[in-house]
Amino acid sequence: MVVVLAFSGILNAQEKALKQYGFWDNWFIQPQVGVSYTTGEVGFGNLLSPSAALSAGKYFSPEVGTRLQLSGWRAKGGMREGPNYNWNYMATTVDVLFNLNNIFAPYKEDRPFNLVALMGGGWNHGFKNKPKVTESTDNIVVRAGLQANFRLNSMFDLNLEGNINATDDVWNHKSGSKYDTYYNVLLGLTYRFKNRGFELVETSNEALIRALNEKINEQREIINNIRPYVEPEPCPEPEPAVVKKGETAVVLFRIGKSMVIADQAVHIYKIAEYMKENPEATVQVTGYADAQTGTPAVNKAISEKRAQAVTHKLKEYGIAESRIKTESRGAEEQPFEVNEWNRVVILFAE
Repeated sequence: MVVVLAFSGILNAQEKALKQYGFWDNWFIQPQVGVSYTTGEVGFGNLLSPSAALSAGKYFSPEVGTRLQLSGWRAKGGMREGPNYNWNYMATTVDVLFNLNNIFAPYKEDRPFNLVALMGGGWNHGFKNKPKVTESTDNIVVRAGLQANFRLNSMFDLNLEGNINATDDVWNHKSGSKYDTYYNVLLGLTYRFKNRGFELVETSNEALIRALNEKINEQREIINNIRPYVEPEPCPEPEPAVVKKGETAVVLFRIGKSMVIADQAVHIYKIAEYMKENPEATVQVTGYADAQTGTPAVNKAISEKRAQAVTHKLKEYGIAESRIKTESRGAEEQPFEVNEWNRVVILFAE
């Protein structure tokens, strides 16, 4: 009964952690249209022109992502004396995205507004447009900007972006400062593909796990102290049998982590002491991951890191590497019925 109640306590007191995601999760596509302004010597209105962009990208975490963007359309130039002129251009850039809300505040899946800072660079190609623009141009472009995202639903955001782009002086086809700049103000939609956003999932509370272990040990002690009321009839002495000595330990890990928790190191120490008392013994170290989070590749990698972390601890406790055999099973095998318990490394020494 005590064990059942302890399990109930764990189920009713969970901690939140981000679910692990794979390469194909959290991708988005982003079409935008707007207006561009090229710095120059004539009036502001004479240097405004249409602009458009199409981006595809991915968020690796709630805080950081990246996008590949194809942008451009038309740019305008002019001089104090002489006619205004225009030309078409196309820029291919890679931008790094920083979600400022998630960097400076706790992550929320359904936050209605997110402010994203971006910076990046790429290649800018300007097309000829005679008679004024007689040569095409190819230059490196660097950019920085801000994007405001307004959540519409789980699939779509409305975005408003402003960015500044710096390129070589030949961009506007007249000499002047060392660099030419142009500005874009763009309005668009963001469509999120598979596994949109990031999900907070339940993870076990370490304090409750320790409490459960203490209750289990108490029950074992009670059972060991119980004696039958009637002594059974003595049985014939069995023939001597070869008993294979061994020692088993289980080391628990947090979701998505491979660092040995301080209160789990005692289990590794227990195995190390057993091996010191039995110099011929070897130990099998097997890492696992739970099947309900992560992809097979991610689970395989995390189980391998967990096994390596335990192996490193054994060597710290004086066990030679030649006596340790390490393997990882990922989530292919689940040694326990409770999903959270499978974030483990199991040690067996014999």
